[in-house]
Amino acid sequence: MMNYLSTAPGLGGTLKTKPEDFLVEEIGPDGTIYEIGKQFSRPGSGDFTHFILQKKDWSTSSVILEIAKRLNTSHKRFNTAGTKDKVAITTQAVSAFRIPMEKILELRIKDISINGAWNAEDKIHMGELLGNRFTITLNDADCSSADAIADELAGKFPNYFGEQRFGTTRKNTAIVGQRLLEGKMEEAISIFLCDSTGEENELSKQARASLAETGDYKKAMREFPKYLRLERKLISYLAEHPGKFRESLKNFPRSTLLLFIHAFQSKLFNMQLSDRISEGIELEEGEYFCGETLGFPDVKKADAEGWICGKLIGYQTPLNSREKELLEKFNMTKENFRMKHLPEIASKGTYRTLLAPLKDFKHDNNIFRFALPSGSYATAAMREFIKG
Repeated sequence: MMNYLSTAPGLGGTLKTKPEDFLVEEIGPDGTIYEIGKQFSRPGSGDFTHFILQKKDWSTSSVILEIAKRLNTSHKRFNTAGTKDKVAITTQAVSAFRIPMEKILELRIKDISINGAWNAEDKIHMGELLGNRFTITLNDADCSSADAIADELAGKFPNYFGEQRFGTTRKNTAIVGQRLLEGKMEEAISIFLCDSTGEENELSKQARASLAETGDYKKAMREFPKYLRLERKLISYLAEHPGKFRESLKNFPRSTLLLFIHAFQSKLFNMQLSDRISEGIELEEGEYFCGETLGFPDVKKADAEGWICGKLIGYQTPLNSREKELLEKFNMTKENFRMKHLPEIASKGTYRTLLAPLKDFKHDNNIFRFALPSGSYATAAMREFIKG
């Protein structure tokens, strides 16, 4: 239960009843909004094809895999600036290495469209976007206090990490991350494989429970559904190499392992931010103000005033007393983030603004429109309005 910045009564209601209720349009580094249904083109040359991907009810990773399959190539040739929601209609820029523009434009996939393409000298890098513009329909809500909440927020909201950060169904990503940071590899793997809390698929639930009871990895290979690819990778290795828990994690993509560590860092950030909202947010030791780029906070621009940049704790983080106390609650120090037992996923820490702008906010009864900076969650912004 994280604290709210506003005190006016919530609207209630539900998000993402259907994809059409959640529209997300990426804002490129130059401020260009990749509007839904609009075609884009640019002059350019080079080994990379950049294209604007519009998708409906697809995750970013799934659609990239499908495009790669249709083009008979590897998904590793594709790069994006970030992932977009699945239950939504979204746009985003994608780059493809040495894949002809014509082949991209000829793609025909259900609920997917390519809104223009061009050649470029370099790939798209993770985080290479300013933000996203949202149009959100809030269903079954009483919107009578929406204006009062907006007035209290005054164009900003708590920059919490949204629930997606912690797992879409089982929501155990931060717990797995915590165990990895503690060096408890077997326990981390057990939670990842066997925890069925929130599991929606009945076959998956039964397979997880069976493995928890028997510890039989060879049997688990027969029982775990094929779609649980990451789980099956671990199980296959452990069936052939009993007890080699740390080594089994080498079968995971580094990016996936980092998700667990980042989820725990996000949990710490949310806990601190909630406490500070109840106390009143002021600059604390080791923090700084940042300025803006095209109206969005830019943590790379230190300034005399602006947005307070708090910490995502890592092994290089200069800790103040509040942060030390928080880590002590988990029997940790910042040295845990060096991950000596798995150094490839060590995390040095970084900064994130404590509050984020609710830019160009408008609402018409139950339809909400606003833009958010890269890394901020629309679900966190809407949480202030819904309040449970």
